[in-house]
Amino acid sequence: MKAMVLKEYGKPLVLEEVSKPKIGNAEVLLKVKAAGVCGTDLKIQQGLVPTKKLPLIPGHEIAGVVEEIGQGVKDFKVSDEVLVSYYVSCGNCRSCLAGRETICENLKGRLGFEFNGGFAEYVAVPEACLLPKPSNISFEQAAVVSDAVATSYHAFVRRAGIKEGDYLVIVGGGGGLGLHAIQVAQNLGANIIGIDISDNKLETMRNLGVKKVLNGQKLDWSKAVFNYTDGRGADYVALFACTNDTVREGINSLRKGGKLVFIAYSTEISFNALKCHLNEIDILSTRAATRSDIEDSLELIREAKVKPIISKILTLEELNDGLALIKNGDLTGRLAVNIK
Repeated sequence: MKAMVLKEYGKPLVLEEVSKPKIGNAEVLLKVKAAGVCGTDLKIQQGLVPTKKLPLIPGHEIAGVVEEIGQGVKDFKVSDEVLVSYYVSCGNCRSCLAGRETICENLKGRLGFEFNGGFAEYVAVPEACLLPKPSNISFEQAAVVSDAVATSYHAFVRRAGIKEGDYLVIVGGGGGLGLHAIQVAQNLGANIIGIDISDNKLETMRNLGVKKVLNGQKLDWSKAVFNYTDGRGADYVALFACTNDTVREGINSLRKGGKLVFIAYSTEISFNALKCHLNEIDILSTRAATRSDIEDSLELIREAKVKPIISKILTLEELNDGLALIKNGDLTGRLAVNIK
C-alpha cells in the first residue's frame, strides 16, 4: 500500500510502498478514505512531540470504510463507514473509569503517534476506537471531527464549563481549531471575542457570526476586551495560539476569578504568577478529546449545529505541501487529505 512515512525529523515525509498492516484480536483493517492534517502533525514532523521511534506513518484524524474485521470484533462489520478516536487507552485505570481516557494511566498509545496512523491507504484500528460516520458529512469532514471539533468540545464543556452569557476570548479563532471552537461556543451561548492576526481570518470569524474581533498583532488587545465587556473582563480566555504574548494578554483580559484555558501548548512560556495569585486566575490545561466528547460532537453535527470546515483537500502525495501551508499560517479552516 501507499503511505507517507516520516523517516527523519525535520525532513519531508516520503511516499513509499509499505506492507498492508495485519490486524489482531478486536481490531479492524480500515480502508482510509480521508485524513485530517493539523498543527500537531507539523510538530511531529519537526520532532517537537514525543512519538515512537522512526519510521512512523503519522495521521491521527482518520475516516474510512471497514475492509476486514478481526476475531472478537462485535459491533462493526465490513463496509461500515467510520471515523476514529485516536487514543488507545486501557479502559480500567482511575482516569479511564472517570471518563478521562486521554490521561489514561496505562495509555497504550495514539494512532499517528505511537502507532502508525492514517496517512496511508490502510490502517489497523482497535474496534474500541471506531465511531459510525454520520451520513450527512463527507469523509474529509468526518476525519477532522475527532480533533478539530471534539477538542474544543472537551475544552469548553468538560474542562472549563462555559455557560450561556459567559464572555469567552478565543485566541487564534480564525484557524483550523478556532473556527470549530467558535461554533461549539455559540451553541453554549457564550459571548465570543475572536482574536487573530490576519484580515482574512478576522473576516472569516465575522462571517461565522462573531460580533467582536480583534487583531492580535496589537499587543495590548486586553484593553479592548475590558472595554467591550464594560470593564468586567472575560470569564474565559481560550488559547489556540500559545506564545508569551498571548499568555500575557490572555491573563490581562480576565476578570478576577477568570480562567485561562490552554488548548495550544509550548514548553517555554513565562507568565505573571503574582497577578494570577492576586486575582485567583485559574490556569486550566486540556488534552484532546475522549470518545464521549466525539460522540457529543457528532450529535451537534447531525443536528446541523456545527459544521466541519475544510478549507483545502489534497492528495496523499501533496501532504508535505499541506504541512507547509500550516507552517506558514495560510489556512483559515481545516486541511484534509483524500485517499482513494
